Amino acid sequence: MKQFFTQQLMKRIAVLSTVLFSFVSFAQQDLVITTEVCNTATEVRLTGPWWGWDPNGGPVAVDNGNGTWSFTLSPAPTADMEYLLVVDGVQENLIPEMQNGGTCAPITDYATYANRQWLTTDPLAISNTYGQCGPCAPATGLDITVEICDSAASEVRMTGPFWSWDPTAGPFATDNGDGTWTFTLSPEPTTNMEYLIIVDGVQENLVAAMQNGGTCAPVTDYFNYANRIWNVGDGDVTGISYGRCVSCEVDDLVITTEICDTTITPNQLSLTGPIWNWDPNLGPDAVDNGDGTWTFTFTPAPSDTFEYLLVLDGTMENLITDMVNGGDCAPNTDYSTYANRVWITGEGDVNNTFDQCHTCDEASIDENQFATLSVFPIPATDVINITDETAIGNVVIYSVDGQKVIETEIDNMNGSISIEELNQGVYYLTVYRDGASSVHQIVKQ
Repeated sequence: MKQFFTQQLMKRIAVLSTVLFSFVSFAQQDLVITTEVCNTATEVRLTGPWWGWDPNGGPVAVDNGNGTWSFTLSPAPTADMEYLLVVDGVQENLIPEMQNGGTCAPITDYATYANRQWLTTDPLAISNTYGQCGPCAPATGLDITVEICDSAASEVRMTGPFWSWDPTAGPFATDNGDGTWTFTLSPEPTTNMEYLIIVDGVQENLVAAMQNGGTCAPVTDYFNYANRIWNVGDGDVTGISYGRCVSCEVDDLVITTEICDTTITPNQLSLTGPIWNWDPNLGPDAVDNGDGTWTFTFTPAPSDTFEYLLVLDGTMENLITDMVNGGDCAPNTDYSTYANRVWITGEGDVNNTFDQCHTCDEASIDENQFATLSVFPIPATDVINITDETAIGNVVIYSVDGQKVIETEIDNMNGSISIEELNQGVYYLTVYRDGASSVHQIVKQ
């Protein structure tokens, strides 16, 4: 009998041991994820494919009261688990971390997504940090603060090779409320970083600034691209302005051009000059204001005087005749082969008219005032005759190099001028009357 009870006891102990072993094994299958949150938080959750990437669908962590939060998945998943952390409804973005050499989000294309992963072969107790691959304390970042001259900006982003130049993929800046915005890249990039700023979806263009002597976008060919660069060791960046190589306090140069011919529909107005090797296709384009005027904006105003001409749909203006007739809009001229406009440093904004030295209204007055004026014969050997329906006025004949060779006043409606002593060649006869002028090319045989 004693042996029987001993056998029964041993069987009960064996069963109890099996139960206890099963219980311990079951308890050991929990997965505990402890998350460090560097800033204050009221709720920490998980999201991922298991929860349809719904930031409100995953489990909620328990606040440990020391800056860490714990998820307990009981039992531990039996398959590999892809996931991200969500703090107060904001899903972490680990793309910059992975671009900068991080390893915490191995499921990534380095541009549009970067997700964490727990493998069934990993430990059952893991630790991580919301929004970054390293712990809060040692994490260092790069701050880039940019000045936005238009303080009405609603969104400021960054783009560059790190984000495949996708204007919607780069990090957001924080509005400092004083016209500046700050990007914080944490951790600091470990390689040199080429970049540009995007404000409300518009990427800055620094080509013109570099053409005008700027230094803020040294990665440039001066025609197609001009990119900023941060080099490892440079430290935080301040004092840069969106779309400019100088601060917002430095003035722009605005050139507003009037186009008189209302019978055409211009497609493009641009500038050319020595800066652009006189190539009519290389200079900056103007913006159509929709009222017959077009505007060029140099940001900032050039630091040096520059020479230029206007180009309308591939046709470069010719101001030689205007200068021969006393114009002053193209002072860099020999009065025969070239007449170029000049902007002088400090001169301020400019208003001009394509292909002439006077405004469109003044041109209309000129045309009406001299509608009946006649100059003949052309060519002539000794006398040029002039007739009009009103008193003709002051008549000046210029050589092709702008020299005044004859000047006379004709008070009648008919008159003649002797050109017998002039050398053979081309001359310009100009009639001045009531503040207007009319130019006629004559030929002495």
